[in-house]
Amino acid sequence: MKARFLPILLAVASALGCGSPPEPKPVEAAAPPALGHRDPNAPDDCAEVPGQAPPRPLDRTYEGLAKKARCQREVYSIMGGVTHFLGVQCSYCHLVPDYPAMTHRKEIANWMAAELVPSLEKKSGGEVWCADCHVREGQALPKILGDPRSQAWSVEWMTTHLVEDFTTKKGAPLRCKSCHQGNLGSAEFQTKIILTKNLPKN
Repeated sequence: MKARFLPILLAVASALGCGSPPEPKPVEAAAPPALGHRDPNAPDDCAEVPGQAPPRPLDRTYEGLAKKARCQREVYSIMGGVTHFLGVQCSYCHLVPDYPAMTHRKEIANWMAAELVPSLEKKSGGEVWCADCHVREGQALPKILGDPRSQAWSVEWMTTHLVEDFTTKKGAPLRCKSCHQGNLGSAEFQTKIILTKNLPKN
């Protein structure tokens, strides 16, 4: 009888002496890339792949958002990113199917890419892009200052986000007059900034 229980006793003694096997560590999912920034591990849109046709060259000369594109596929990637981090469809800015046609919203987007973004520097470092401003409570928004625009929210957002998180390209602190030509409430203060040259000079 004792011999029959000997293997069980040995197994129990072994478990008590060595302890239970360690719990497996939970697998941590890789953090997704920051909203609005290209995944650094994404393949190069314009790289030639052996056995495949070479990347399609640019259809035309692009300005603004797609100015840095090197091939047509990269234009599509840039535009796809814009729809993602503004939370809109292509038709928000484009006259579909006449994509090259100019619209007011395309003018704004191109102005921001060509004029506003190059005039700013993030205090945290890295490239300035749409998602650095067009996100509120984790949601991508095309009209970050409200629709219709809220003056109270605009003042709060600019003082707690723009002034706190950005400097001019040369590292000077941002102030109201950096873009608005005067401090809030002064005679020099100009409300309109988009599509103007009222941007930081230093």
